[in-house]
Amino acid sequence: MHIDESKKFDKRNIERNLKEKIITLKEYESYLARLPDVSDKIYIPEEFEEQEKEEENELKKKKIKKRSSKG
Repeated sequence: MHIDESKKFDKRNIERNLKEKIITLKEYESYLARLPDVSDKIYIPEEFEEQEKEEENELKKKKIKKRSSKG
C-alpha cells in the first residue's frame, strides 16, 4: 500500500497508521516532539473581548475630545 509521506502523520490518519503498523508509536512521538511551539498563537476569547472593549473606549475618548475641541 502506497502511503503519501506528507500525510503519514496527518491527524486524521494517525490511529489507522498506528494500527496498521505503518508508523510506530516512537516515530509518532518523535514527530510530535519536532513540531514548533505555537502556544503564543492560541486564541483566548476573553482576552480578545477585553482588548476589543479597550479599543472601543479609546475611540470613544477620541470622539469626545474632537467634539469638545470644536465647540
